[in-house]
Amino acid sequence: MKIIEKHKDTLLSGTEVWLVQPDNIDDILRVCITPNRTPPEGHRAGLIIGTDAELSAGTLISTLKSCAVGLDLPYVYGVSIGYPLDANPPFVIKRNRDLTTKWFAFEPVTAAMAGLPGVAPTGGADGFLEFLAEELKPSLAEAFPIDLAEATLAGQSFGGLFTLYALLTRPEVFRRYLAVSPSLWWDDRSLLEAATRIVSEHPAPTASVYLCAGELENKARFGRQFNGPMPEHIKSVVSKALGSVDMPGDMFMMEQILSGWSGDQFSVEAHVYPEESHESIMGAALSRGLRRLHGKL
Repeated sequence: MKIIEKHKDTLLSGTEVWLVQPDNIDDILRVCITPNRTPPEGHRAGLIIGTDAELSAGTLISTLKSCAVGLDLPYVYGVSIGYPLDANPPFVIKRNRDLTTKWFAFEPVTAAMAGLPGVAPTGGADGFLEFLAEELKPSLAEAFPIDLAEATLAGQSFGGLFTLYALLTRPEVFRRYLAVSPSLWWDDRSLLEAATRIVSEHPAPTASVYLCAGELENKARFGRQFNGPMPEHIKSVVSKALGSVDMPGDMFMMEQILSGWSGDQFSVEAHVYPEESHESIMGAALSRGLRRLHGKL
């Protein structure tokens, strides 16, 4: 990983921003790094890595800092990963690439729904996870007093899908996993199928998993959101992929599958948040999920 630039953020207090070029991703990523409070001399802090900095970096940072005041969270560094603010194509296309497994049928959809030409590539989840594990985490521990054994991965929507993909494919990379409104509908619910096989074939990892979804993340609401004008070939894919979305139902199915991993070092729980939608849930999820995962709730 090449660090192209480091600077202090002028809006997010105490935040250092890195622009980095990963070894295995042909792009520039923007990494926002903020401690909730500075650990005492000789001590190292935990690490919380969140996806989609464009959507939730501010929420993550304010949650960590507020919870530190009341000792609701231990010493942690919050790290949000996104893309340069002037990125072209924009982050909505790039996250489509980095947080998913390959699904050719969906590649025209995100661009069309965003009113952009072309397609949004998919299938970069393995490369993005390798970047986190082999490049970013060691660089963070070298630059800051961070204990990599106390690392958490958090993500919402495609980020939640990626969080569970990381748990199932490389569970040793993180100690805690916060999957918010995971898009388990992706690729005909292929991750649910993969989870069933992986849990049956592999021993339980040392990990704590917290899943949550909003009460309003249901078929009726998604049907209204994605019923706008779009080309027929796009509409057919959207209808097939999202026409029966039931995020709470899929989430509980994943919880049931993961519960097949038994042992003192593994735990999983799932919750539905009343009156929260796919767009509103992140603040509550970070507060409740991180406190629960760190034994403070």
